[in-house]
Parts: sequence; structure tokens; C-alpha cells
Amino acid sequence: MTTLRLDIKSELPTAIRWTDTMTKQLPFAISQALNKTAFDMREAMNGATRQYFKNPVPFTQRAFLVNRSSKRDLTAEVYAERRRARYLRTLITGGDRGQKPVELRYLAKAEATMPRGSVLVPAAINLTAAGNVSLATLKRIESQIATKGRNSVFLGRPDGAGRPPGVYQRTAKGKLRPLMIAVPRARYGKMFPMEEIGQKVITRRFGDYLRSSLERAVATAR
Repeated sequence: MTTLRLDIKSELPTAIRWTDTMTKQLPFAISQALNKTAFDMREAMNGATRQYFKNPVPFTQRAFLVNRSSKRDLTAEVYAERRRARYLRTLITGGDRGQKPVELRYLAKAEATMPRGSVLVPAAINLTAAGNVSLATLKRIESQIATKGRNSVFLGRPDGAGRPPGVYQRTAKGKLRPLMIAVPRARYGKMFPMEEIGQKVITRRFGDYLRSSLERAVATAR
């Protein structure tokens, strides 16, 4: 989650005479400026997903939301919605990704030869345009675990040939085709510069928003 942190004093108009009305209206004007800036940040970040991610799905393109400020709480927040944050956090900060819920379900059904702390990476499996395994494919694989014959799915380390543990599907000839391979960790570098995007919006927009909000608040004050 990113919080707007601003030097309010540096943005206030200095070439005018400060009045009691301005002082009274200042919290409201700051809140208005914070909210406008925060919504601009949300738009910029959601738009930037199309630049930094390959063919992001609409779910990702609408990841960022806003908590508004008020004149009593001058904090506006731009953040990734909880479900999106699960996978965006690692792409924003870098580091090892955690196990996905589907991986935990697979591992719970796997042979003892599948290390319990593993994460699964795609092998010979069709991916979506965004580079992911579709939910329909994952559900189909799960329904075929521990079945028999063609398209049945085996979870674990196959016998012989030194093949790694993973998710394997039986072909028509009885051979095992690796759909996903189990690895100890999946590490990501920083891919999405969330803070840099937000800071650019703050620099470009907040000062103008604050000055115009203050002028409007003073003009309409009773």
C-alpha cells in the first residue's frame, strides 16, 4: 500500500496575504487536493499495468483502489485490492512468491516425493495471452488427479530417468508429460514501479490541486 506523504507548506500560495478564512478552509482544501491526486494516482497505476505486464487481464488492470481523506484525517491511500495484492506485492517489491491456493491443494494430494514447500512453474502446458495457466485448465487438472488412463494426472516424482517432481499427465501411449514442475522457490525481480508512478503524479498534480481547492473554498466560504 502506498500512502501520500506531502510537504503541505511547500505547496501553499506565498504571494498572497494569508487570512483567517484561509486557515479555516485549509483542512478541507488539503483533503480535496489529496483525493483528486489519489484518484489520478489510481488511474495512472491501473493504466501502467498494461505497460509493465504482458497482456494483463482486466482483473489486474483494475487492481488499485483509493481510500479517501477527510478534513479530520488528511491521509489518502492508494492500494491494491486484497486479492490482487496477493500476487502484485512480489512484483512491486521483488522477492520470493508464496504458494498459491491451487498449489496447496495439489500438494495436499501429491505423493510423498513432492516436497511440501514447493511452488509450481509451467512446463508443457498451454498458457493464456497473459502468460498464466487458466482457471479452467487448473480445475480440469485437479479433476484428473489420481484417476487412471489417458489424461490422468500424477503428482510427485516419476520413477526413473531422474525427472523432477511435478504435475504430470499421462498421454494416450501411457507416457508422462510434465505440465508443471515443482521447484523450491520462484523469485521475481521488481517489475512494477508503483512508488515511482505515484510520486510523479504527486509532483505534477498536487500543488495545482491544493491551490485551486483553497481558492475555491475561500471563495465559497460563508
